[in-house]
Amino acid sequence: MIEQLLFLVCAGAAMAGAVGAAVVRNLFHAALLLGLCLLGTAGLYLFLQQSYLACLQVVVYLGGVLVLVLFATLFSADVRGAVQRTPVWLRAVGGLGALLAAGIAVQLARAVVAHGKNLLPSRRDPENTPDAIGGADAIGDLLVGSWLVPFLLAGFLLTVALVAAVATVRRFRRPLEASRG
Repeated sequence: MIEQLLFLVCAGAAMAGAVGAAVVRNLFHAALLLGLCLLGTAGLYLFLQQSYLACLQVVVYLGGVLVLVLFATLFSADVRGAVQRTPVWLRAVGGLGALLAAGIAVQLARAVVAHGKNLLPSRRDPENTPDAIGGADAIGDLLVGSWLVPFLLAGFLLTVALVAAVATVRRFRRPLEASRG
């Protein structure tokens, strides 16, 4: 009973954070809701018995990426979303995308209900366990093996791009702030 309640809390947090981040106009609140979604996803990884992925989700995404997103958000000129209005055609495309996503979710739910027993791995079959398929050990070996340098290089390049974006925003904001004062 407690496990089901915790699962529903994690799934609800992930879904509410994702929908909220897409709907809210305030960029700062959207970034915080993205953090809620990422935290709920980490909880779902724990239910899949993938503690390494849950820790990686918290450290890399919540600890790194979300901090960078919040940092970039605070340098935005229109954090509250008051200046820009969404065009009608973009709202229509967004609504069409939401309907398409809802249709896919319904089909996925039907498939899960119809074939739910076949989706669960058998505990009696050792070749069908998550570690045999490629679980946390395989991902850990990839991250600290031959892919370590590209992984670190991608993080470094993302940080350089963010600092360059902040410098560009600050350069264009100075004349605007000088004309106001």
